[in-house]
Amino acid sequence: MKRITFGIILIILILGILVSYEWYNAIQKTRLIEQGLYPKEPFSINPQTPWWQIPFLTLLSYLTKAWFCLGMAFLIAGAVQTFIPKEIIIKHLGQRSFKAYFIAAFGGPLLSVCSCSIIPLFAAIKKRGAGLGPAITFLLATPAINPAAIILTFSLLSWKFVIGRMILAFSAAIITGTLMEAIWTTEEERAGSLSQLKIEYKEKPLNLKNDLKEWMINVFDFVKRILPLVLLGIFLIGIIKIFLTPAIISKYLGQGFWQIALASIIGVIMYTPTLVEIPFVRELLILGMGTGPALAFLLTGPALSLPSLLGVSRVINWKMVLNYALIMWGLGIVGGLIFAYLVPQITLF
Repeated sequence: MKRITFGIILIILILGILVSYEWYNAIQKTRLIEQGLYPKEPFSINPQTPWWQIPFLTLLSYLTKAWFCLGMAFLIAGAVQTFIPKEIIIKHLGQRSFKAYFIAAFGGPLLSVCSCSIIPLFAAIKKRGAGLGPAITFLLATPAINPAAIILTFSLLSWKFVIGRMILAFSAAIITGTLMEAIWTTEEERAGSLSQLKIEYKEKPLNLKNDLKEWMINVFDFVKRILPLVLLGIFLIGIIKIFLTPAIISKYLGQGFWQIALASIIGVIMYTPTLVEIPFVRELLILGMGTGPALAFLLTGPALSLPSLLGVSRVINWKMVLNYALIMWGLGIVGGLIFAYLVPQITLF
């Protein structure tokens, strides 16, 4: 068997397990939420919880929910690094073309993973030669627009939020990727990527023992570089939760420019597990949150978070991370303003 064939089969197998697991959980959560029964938190935080416990409970809750998804993501990243030739990644995602951005924007969302679990996959395709623009688009679009979240948005909010979220999230991911490519990629790098497209890769024979060992080494390399900062970010979010309660959020998130800007920056910073952002926004809408801030949070919340920004900073430099976070914050404001103008009010059932 050829090495690349084995690698593709391995990646598809792990992806199949990951997608099946995530979709099963998403369907179960959707059914519960539609019945008004919200999934119980394994380490719940309530007004009586001592403040010093909140960061630790937040971290434990994340690990309980995300360990499987994050583990599968690291295994896939290691497999991409080990078995997929760099030339193939460069060919499909290494140039500024419509095809590269289309693959990045529409291929990833089927995974239904959160902003932290997508980091190892982003690291893998970037390390193998993906262009900065398509890689950033993949990073932002994948957690923001997964099918399970779209279905739940329709169920708990409305079709108007579904259309607004899909159009604006896809647009924001592609615009951010394009801007990052234009700002950070030099002419020499562009020329180098294009020249590599002409290089034919040589197929290596499969050496099962050595290749599996290399796979585990690459997996461990991704884990040790990315996981500590992700966990640090989750702990910091727990500290922020001490001060940023739902009551405070709802008080300052009515309709208006500054309210939309605040909602967008909260989405950039706060960690929101996949699907949790939807019932969270619904409750805030009931408490008086404006439609503009709600859509801004739905744009930035799933795609970004402080833990994901810290994790990505191990893959690309922190200036790039700050740059795309600021761009997404601005696009979140623009998206919120557009949605507030088109849908100034909404009735929830």
